[in-house]
Amino acid sequence: MRRPALLVLFLALAVPAAALAATGGADDGTLSVVNGDGVVNVVARGGVIGSCDQCRVWITDPVAGDGTGPVVTGWEDIDNLTDTKSKWSGTDVRFKLIGGFFRLRVVGSGITLYAVGKGSGSIRGAVTNTGTWALNDATPRLLPDTIKPFLLTG
Repeated sequence: MRRPALLVLFLALAVPAAALAATGGADDGTLSVVNGDGVVNVVARGGVIGSCDQCRVWITDPVAGDGTGPVVTGWEDIDNLTDTKSKWSGTDVRFKLIGGFFRLRVVGSGITLYAVGKGSGSIRGAVTNTGTWALNDATPRLLPDTIKPFLLTG
């Protein structure tokens, strides 16, 4: 009984990881955030997958057809701000954008996300934060308690 469940879990994680890898190039950067509380902003051309325990997620996808577009599940409230920008909020929210240019802002707790591509962003942990982040394959460290800008580059 355990083996089929583990296989399903492996496949569920491997497919998004393979899709992210397919969008990448030799000079793409990476960002990983694990169980962070605070704010994460990413503006990039590439891909991102993530989730949060309790949060608000703003996604701008200005170019229709240059990627999957935003896929968001688990939200309890949605606000379509413009034709290209929406805000989702709730508990156990999951999101992904694969390919193309996007702007992403996540504010909340239990944020876990993985991004690959070329771009920039900023990150700031909450006062009680215990989450970690790693940029461009560096060693993970605690989220900063002040706004820290970053570049996604290889």
